[in-house]
Amino acid sequence: MKRRLSSILTAIVLVLSLTGCFNQLENELGHISRRIKAMEDNLVLMNENISTLHNLINKLESYDFVTKITRIYDNYEVIGYTISFSHSPSITIYNGKNAQTPVISVKKAEDGIFYWVVSYSVGHEEFITNNVGQRVPAVAVTPKIKIENGNWMVSYDKGVTWYNLGQATGSAGTSFIKNVTENNGYVQFNFLDGTHISIPTLETYDKLNEVVNKTNSNLSSLEELVNLVSQGVYAKNIKPIIEKRDTIGYNLFLSDSTVMTFYNGVATTLPTIGAAKDKVNPSDTNYYWTIKYDSDQEARWILVGGKKVRVSPQMGTMPMVGLKKHIDGVYYWTISYDSGKTYTWLLTDNGNKVAAAIPEINKIITAITNIGVNYIELTMGDQKVLVPKYAPFKIDIQTTCKMVASATLTIAYTITGGSNNLDLLPVTQNGFYARVIKSSVKTGNLIIYSPSTFAEGMESKLVLLISDGLGYLKNTIITIKYGI
Repeated sequence: MKRRLSSILTAIVLVLSLTGCFNQLENELGHISRRIKAMEDNLVLMNENISTLHNLINKLESYDFVTKITRIYDNYEVIGYTISFSHSPSITIYNGKNAQTPVISVKKAEDGIFYWVVSYSVGHEEFITNNVGQRVPAVAVTPKIKIENGNWMVSYDKGVTWYNLGQATGSAGTSFIKNVTENNGYVQFNFLDGTHISIPTLETYDKLNEVVNKTNSNLSSLEELVNLVSQGVYAKNIKPIIEKRDTIGYNLFLSDSTVMTFYNGVATTLPTIGAAKDKVNPSDTNYYWTIKYDSDQEARWILVGGKKVRVSPQMGTMPMVGLKKHIDGVYYWTISYDSGKTYTWLLTDNGNKVAAAIPEINKIITAITNIGVNYIELTMGDQKVLVPKYAPFKIDIQTTCKMVASATLTIAYTITGGSNNLDLLPVTQNGFYARVIKSSVKTGNLIIYSPSTFAEGMESKLVLLISDGLGYLKNTIITIKYGI
């Protein structure tokens, strides 16, 4: 009886033991099944994010801009973003995290091109290669991910050929994106490996384009204005241009019925282009193009072939600014020195491109102000151009004459226009002497005395300097030849 009871108890213990093993095995199998199910569920999201990344890289190659960012929340935590674009459908992208599963992403190589990469941990990417060992450009194809026989598989030929990426462990790694941020008008997609790509917002691009258009309009108007003033044209009136109660620029009305428009500038990283006279050579009354970077204490000359560029000595030499997107998706300023025929990157002294951005602090690049009653001052950066508000004077006088030795010659002159504070100063050479005798404010005679050494075959020049007392100076050259 005792032996029978012992057998029964042994059987019960064995059954309970086997039941416990079966339960443990069932739990482990259930855990594995749930883990594989979680990984399989993530496949849809992983492939969706890979397709999204392919679309992002394509947008770097096109003029497509971000118009809106909508954050996706889960219990007050941002888990992803819906990005709307100006010329294409919106995309949805989810944040990722460090994972044991492979994450498909992109990386810019030494040739500046984005290629597909795979990583099993942050910072350890490997370039995906095709069947001949070549890297796969991100704009060419969209990789697909699947799990087969417990392994991660990738295809970059739309599922025709699959490559083993390793054992499928873990359930995370669904996205290559760490987060999405906004910086200086660009939407920055930050990858888990610390790299990023940037796409400008439509608002930023529109503002930068507006800066380019207004700057080039100002330069064109400045070039025309300098030429007109040198021809005796003067200003009659200025009127502000009002937009939404703000003064955005001025219309300048000239005496020849020309109306010129100058726009107020906004703060940008674009260097200021202006025009100035060469202070080192006061006798040179020409204006030359200048450029000033934020790091400069004062403007520098724009040099082409090592020489200063005159403001419109001939057609096709006006500088123009532009905007161009680099392969990294960021827009940089460009400049043309041949009136827009060819553009190059606008570079600093260190050879760096200047990123196109609009800081928050506003500054005036161009302004027009009245200076007293006689001048209008046009400001381009730290350069200023004075435009007279009255008719510049003209002098009517004989510019070629004949004299013999030890003789006296009287030449009448008449001045029209200008102020009533005219001052005339004759400058002679070669032993000649001259003086001015006024008959009225704007009429009189120039008396010239020749030296005893003046002989046949000789010639001399007299420079008559005329100032209106308001800053306007005119030079008239009189040639004196020997003869009767």
